[in-house]
Amino acid sequence: MENPMENPMENQAPQPPQPPREQHATEVYGRQPRPGRRGLFTVLGVILMLTVAALFARGQWLRIREVEITGLYTYSIERVLRQAGITDSATYFNLNEKRIQRNIEDDRYLRFISMEKHWPNGLTLHLLERRKQANVVYMGVQYVVSADGMVLESSNTLNLDNGCLTVSGLSLRDIRGGAPLVCQDSDQLDAMGQVIEELELQGAGEEFSELNLSSLDSIYLVTVDGYTANIGDLTDLRAKVGTVRAVAQELRRRELSSGVIEATIPGRASYRPAQ
Repeated sequence: MENPMENPMENQAPQPPQPPREQHATEVYGRQPRPGRRGLFTVLGVILMLTVAALFARGQWLRIREVEITGLYTYSIERVLRQAGITDSATYFNLNEKRIQRNIEDDRYLRFISMEKHWPNGLTLHLLERRKQANVVYMGVQYVVSADGMVLESSNTLNLDNGCLTVSGLSLRDIRGGAPLVCQDSDQLDAMGQVIEELELQGAGEEFSELNLSSLDSIYLVTVDGYTANIGDLTDLRAKVGTVRAVAQELRRRELSSGVIEATIPGRASYRPAQ
C-alpha cells in the first residue's frame, strides 16, 4: 500500500541543467549615453560648421578676383569698382547688390542693369554707360541727355553743333540735371530712345541733326544737309530709316539740295523740293 504522505517528486529522475538564457539582440551592454549628450554633440557640430564657414568667407580663395563689367564705353573697370564700393577685401558672401546698385547710380552716367556672382571669386556687373546723345532746348537752356532720357549736362549757352541729335516737340513736364526727363506723354521718350538706337545701329548718327516728336504718327528726321524726312510712326523703323538714307544719297548725287522726303512706307519714298 502506498504511503499517502510520500512525495511523488522524489521518485522522478533529476532534470538536466537549463542552458543560460540568450541575450536579446537589441539589448544594450555597458553604460548607455545620457540623452543630453546627443544635443550637446549636435550644438558642437553646428558651431564647428559655422566656424569653418566663417573661415572660408574670410579666406583668400573667396575674395573677388575675377571681375567682368559689360556696357562700358569710356569708364574703366577700376573706376566702376571704386564707384560701386567694391574693394580688395570683398568676398563672394559679403557683396550687397542693393548697396552696389545705389553706389553705381550715384553717378548719372551709369545705369545698373544686373549683377551675377560666380563661385567662388567671380563677379559680373551688367551696366549701361550713358553717353551724350541728344540736345533738348527748353526755356533758353540747352540740356544734353542720353538715349534713355537722363539729363547729363546743362548750359545757358546754346551749342547745338556738338555731335548730338537735337530733339524737339517733347511735351516736357520736368527737366533737371542728374534726373530723367519727364514728359506728359511718356511714349515720346520711348520713341526718342528707339530712333537714336536705330541710327547708331545703322552707323547713321552723324547723318542727321534733328528729330521732331511733336506727333508720334508723323515723326520727322532732318539730315545735316537739310533734307526733312517724314517716317510716320515707329513701325518698320529700320526699313524706313534705310529708305531715307538711300533717297538722300541719290538726291545729293543729283545735286538737289534740301526738300521733303516722304518715307512712311518701307521701301517707298517721294521727294518734294523746298519751295
